[in-house]
Amino acid sequence: MNTPSQSMRILRAIDRRAAARIRSLRAIRAPKVRTEEVMLTSTAGYRLRAWVHFPDLSEPGPAVVLCPGIDDPGSVFDSFNCPITADEVARAGFIALRFDPAGRGESWGEEDYGGPEHQDNVEQAIRYLAGLDTVDDQRIGILSISLGVAMAVGAASQPESNAAWVIDWEGPCDREIITAGGTIMAPANGHKLTDDDYWHPREAVRNVPKLSCPYIRLQAEWDHAQPGELRHAQRMMQAAASGNLPWIQINQHPRNEVPPRVMWIGGGQLAANRAILEKLDGLRTVRRQ
Repeated sequence: MNTPSQSMRILRAIDRRAAARIRSLRAIRAPKVRTEEVMLTSTAGYRLRAWVHFPDLSEPGPAVVLCPGIDDPGSVFDSFNCPITADEVARAGFIALRFDPAGRGESWGEEDYGGPEHQDNVEQAIRYLAGLDTVDDQRIGILSISLGVAMAVGAASQPESNAAWVIDWEGPCDREIITAGGTIMAPANGHKLTDDDYWHPREAVRNVPKLSCPYIRLQAEWDHAQPGELRHAQRMMQAAASGNLPWIQINQHPRNEVPPRVMWIGGGQLAANRAILEKLDGLRTVRRQ
């Protein structure tokens, strides 16, 4: 007999397969997206492999840097197992850049789990997009998946960042949530939970108040990585509210509301995909403030 947790894993696997099938069928009928492979260089000199997905635009348009989670390479955004693909973002009217952070995929360097090196990688991706004739350099946002929030918010919190906005899908906010209370230690990379020098740059909850652009949190009641864990969403919203951001938002709540009881996104990959696309649609004209 399956335990409740085993049954839930089975249901989630079935949901992912069904959602992937539906999205793949949509892609067959959707307009084609042109993809170009490019090479970026980090400040430290690492060569970073990246891919830019172009929609058919008649004038310079908005762009998005896609930040993968945990230790994923940029190819995760080619898979329907991810809540959003680079092609889906492009079909929504954005030039989408996915990349292999340092130490992953085809990029040089060592794994940094969202730390200063990966944050620099995100900034280099924004600068690359800003230099394209097809991109409006005042409309470049960042979309992060899961632990990608560390590099996304860390990069956008820098004073020189030109990010127009950040969407954070279910990102763990601090060392407690990242490691599930010390039970998942891969992102610690050999460092103790008491090592503040290591953790502080990687804790998005510390960086989100420093943003000078809008911050949007998307969160289902049944978290994709840690079912039942919702404190990270609440902590991120409370921290963002303590800063001086133009506006913040969680799910479909009004902007700048930090609700005591959140209306969570429905469970499953299709609900996550729909929520991300809806937010992107509302951000297409948002410019750097």
